[in-house]
Amino acid sequence: MLMRKHVNEVPIDDDEEYFSNDIDVAVTLICKGYTLEDIKLLTNKKATFIFKNHPAIKAAVDGFWSNRIEVHPLEFANIRKNLKSRIYAMQKDY
Repeated sequence: MLMRKHVNEVPIDDDEEYFSNDIDVAVTLICKGYTLEDIKLLTNKKATFIFKNHPAIKAAVDGFWSNRIEVHPLEFANIRKNLKSRIYAMQKDY
């Protein structure tokens, strides 16, 4: 399944995974219950977030980019802080 490309999004051909380079998209997907499988550092300052693919993940990403998706602000902020902490810890090993 090929995903439509958005700014900072990485389309893939693999039905098993969905990749995003945008931390806010990743946080939104986690808030909506999608499974974050892994984080891969691309450089010391950039990461790719790998999600288990789901038939509705494209709609969630489209909802993010068109400002049509709702998340709880405190949940979003906490998840974003946790992801940044994980990335920071990974950078020490980079």
